[in-house]
Amino acid sequence: MQRFTTLCLCDLSYKNMLIKIVIFYYLLLINIGNFLAFGIDKRQARKNKGRIPESTLMSLSILGGAVGGLFAMYIFKHKKKKARFFLTLPILAIFYTVIAILIFL
Repeated sequence: MQRFTTLCLCDLSYKNMLIKIVIFYYLLLINIGNFLAFGIDKRQARKNKGRIPESTLMSLSILGGAVGGLFAMYIFKHKKKKARFFLTLPILAIFYTVIAILIFL
């Protein structure tokens, strides 16, 4: 009986670690993707070509890419004057940062 309990606890620990790894890579990829989307949109705006819709940029931020979007806003100087972005992205970035800290500590 003791051996079975130990196996279950080890298995649970492995599953928790696997979930954390998946969450880590999800957040990493969505933030890189959102950063790149902001950069591409800025480049397209300069060239007067097809743009990425604001709803797509905001959706990527809501889905976890707010930190990448926030960095992109300031690095590319893009969407900084849009209230929808300069008010929402910092709040979302703080929210997702706190959630990540709680998950990974």
